[in-house]
Formats: sequence, structure tokens, C-alpha cells
Amino acid sequence: MSSKGRSLGQREEKMKAIVKVEHQRIIFSKYKQEIFKKAAELSTQCGVDIAILLFSPQGNTIYSFGSPSVDSIITRFLGENSRLDALRRELRWLEKQVKAEKERGKALDIACKKWEDYINGLGWEEFLQVIGKLEGLKNNAHSELQKKDVVAAYASCSSSMSGSNYGPPAEEIDDEITDTYRSP
Repeated sequence: MSSKGRSLGQREEKMKAIVKVEHQRIIFSKYKQEIFKKAAELSTQCGVDIAILLFSPQGNTIYSFGSPSVDSIITRFLGENSRLDALRRELRWLEKQVKAEKERGKALDIACKKWEDYINGLGWEEFLQVIGKLEGLKNNAHSELQKKDVVAAYASCSSSMSGSNYGPPAEEIDDEITDTYRSP
């Protein structure tokens, strides 16, 4: 049926953008109140939870309606396992890590200062003894790294042998090396 046969209230009007800013404000204000009123009615009559967020045409003001509240509905919508919660947990963990590293850095600064004071207070013979002990520690660390490289090579070689069992598993070898290492 064409729109000619309908009365004025039944005619279909095409939606089009309102160009004048003042008219936009008036229409926005009118419809905003109507939408919030209908949302309140829907919530009361049907017992539903509802949240509506509206941004003003200029985008500088946010209007909201929620039953029981906008915050509770958004929290429920996002859920406990949402990505946002996961990112917040990760941020808290990273903040704790940064704090711990700063404290560790302070402790290292103090230790370096003590070490520097100790070294500066040594005589020539004592200094040479410390140098010798440090060289021994470096050599022990180097030999342990070489052993670990051999173990790693063995482990990668044995794992590439399509399921065959030659020798003990790599975990047992690591335990043996760790047991035999003693600090000087």
C-alpha cells in the first residue's frame, strides 16, 4: 500500500542525519529521556538488568542508566575471566617484579660498595690471594658450563634417536653433575 492512503500518523519517514547542531541537541535531549524512561519501565516490569551508555553529540559528555547499576552490569558482562582482568593481574605481577628488582638493585649497590671498600683496604699480597681465588672460581664455573654443554648435547642426541633408550635420561645426568659440584 502506498503512503498516500495512510493518515499522517501512519506515514513512514526516512531517517536522515540532522545537520543543525542546535536541533541535534534538542532531539538528543528528548530521546535520551525517553530511552532512559523506557529502560526503567522494562527493568521494573520484566525484572531485567539493563545498562545504557550514551555519548553526547559533541562526544564530551557520557550519560548512563543502569538497573541495578551500570558498574555491576558492566562487571558482570566482562566476567571474572575477562581479558581485562587477566591484564590487570599481569600488571600487578609486573609491578611486584619491578619493585623486587629495584630492591635487589639497592642490595647489589650496597654489596658492591662493601666489596669496593674491602678491596681498597687490602694489601698487595692479600689482593693477589683474592685474585687467585677469583680465577679458581672462574675456572670452576667454566668447567661446569662445559659439562652442562656435554649433557645438553647428549640429551639432544639421545632424544633424536627415535625412541631408543641409550644411557640414563638427561634429568639423571643433570642431578649427578649438580651433586658433584662443590663451591670453593
